[in-house]
Amino acid sequence: MKNKLLAIIKNQLLLFILLLIFISTLLQLGSWGLTETSEARYAQIAKEMIESGDYIHPTKMGILHYHKPPLTYYITALGYQLFGINEFGARFFLSIALIIQLVLIYKTSQLLFQNKRASILAVVLYFSTPLILGSIRNLTTDAYLNTFVLMAVYFWLRYQENKKYFWLFYLSLGLGFLTKGPLVFIPILVFQLVWLYYHRTKIKFSKYDLWGIIVFFLTCGWWYWRVINENPLVFDYFTGNQIYQRMVSNDAFNRGKPFWYYLVFVPVSLFPWVAYLFMSFKKITVQSKKTKILVATFFVIILIFSLFKTKLIFYILPSLSFLTLFVSNTLIELEEKYWRKFTFFLYGYFSLIFVAALIAVLLHKIELNFLYILILAFGILITFYGLKNLSWFYRNMYTLLINTIALVLFSTTVMSSNELLINSPKPIANFINTLPTKNIYVYNYLLPSMSFYTQKNVITLNNGNYTCKREVQFEKNLNYLKTYYNLENKEEIARLQSDFKIQNSVFLFRKKETLPEYIKAELIPFKNKKDFGKWILYYN
Repeated sequence: MKNKLLAIIKNQLLLFILLLIFISTLLQLGSWGLTETSEARYAQIAKEMIESGDYIHPTKMGILHYHKPPLTYYITALGYQLFGINEFGARFFLSIALIIQLVLIYKTSQLLFQNKRASILAVVLYFSTPLILGSIRNLTTDAYLNTFVLMAVYFWLRYQENKKYFWLFYLSLGLGFLTKGPLVFIPILVFQLVWLYYHRTKIKFSKYDLWGIIVFFLTCGWWYWRVINENPLVFDYFTGNQIYQRMVSNDAFNRGKPFWYYLVFVPVSLFPWVAYLFMSFKKITVQSKKTKILVATFFVIILIFSLFKTKLIFYILPSLSFLTLFVSNTLIELEEKYWRKFTFFLYGYFSLIFVAALIAVLLHKIELNFLYILILAFGILITFYGLKNLSWFYRNMYTLLINTIALVLFSTTVMSSNELLINSPKPIANFINTLPTKNIYVYNYLLPSMSFYTQKNVITLNNGNYTCKREVQFEKNLNYLKTYYNLENKEEIARLQSDFKIQNSVFLFRKKETLPEYIKAELIPFKNKKDFGKWILYYN
């Protein structure tokens, strides 16, 4: 029976791995609250779409929000329709996106190298990458954009062999453009140009490309045309604020980083398997044309994003697929002694994580039931004692897979037990929901999660924090002023002092904030004060 089961798993190894990954990412997916600022923002915008029925004009806490095209909101709203307006519904399609990415990694590897072992390895390496895992556990546009980039790369390669794939390539481009605008072009164009350069091929425009451009515009152009036709200022906003400023301004969206930012943080985000490269450096060769293309594409993408003034680590997600494909199809040529070395490195690495988690719990740095640490211990033990009959290559691959799954399950319990620590204000919202209050005043920080979790008026008091900057130029009336005060304007301070209602209200601010005297005066009538991590709540 055991041998029969192992034979089935071996014959359907990819399916087995994908099923195991999918189940592990869905378990307790809604057990921790939405995190600020990004995840709560996307979740709340999708919620407002469902509540208003307006799927053309995204709003965030009642104010028009054109920072991103709407596809991520649409996908999230579909999750709400299937599972309800909750955290699981918001995150569900991220797990679907991961499975699609893994399938595309496998198929692209097979298309390029026709090596099944290397393609399976690519899937496991890709899944175990912390940056990939972070993108599919936190609702943003990045995981979906990464999915569409992978789709476009795969279907472009197929398009080179068979013209019938042209529409799938341009459809993928259109979906990416409807997710994050022109950012989708960067990794795909880099890959195409590098591919054409190494193959000494000129760019050729055919009738299929003409039809493809039509497919592209039908996929994404309708929304851009609609909102820009209604308000031409939106076009200036897209090209100026959302594209040009992100490229040249250090102050854009508080995301300015030095040129070397990715050079430092990308290697860290690739642990543990990036260590394989250092441990076998003398054996790593870049000889074939296809491996040269993958390596060149990866480094050119990193270079381009390093030149941009605004940087976030998730921006370079689309580059990781090229590196993973190169690494898997290069390491596969190594002898067993190297895989033995890699495997013992993994034993040490995951044991170190177990010890660190144990110390964190014992020192009360994180709140967690002690038994949950056994998840990590189980992953280490099962791979150390249960895989002895396999070759070192497969022992390494399964050790990486099983312990990464153990880490996913463990991190889920950590996040659900430490919501304030991971920047989720859900515990605060739950407490406020027990109070007979109508208004939530939030000082100098935008909290979409408060709108998500409560049915109360969330009133933002902006005193210079970047999260509070609202794009009010698209508003057709002044209704937004009922829930938004710009305290950098003296007239707005006077309006707040006139409007402030102590009755049926609570006041929330971060401990690190220094409150102005006029705010302190308004807080005197509150009878109660409660600490929530880095937050303080005044209430009656």
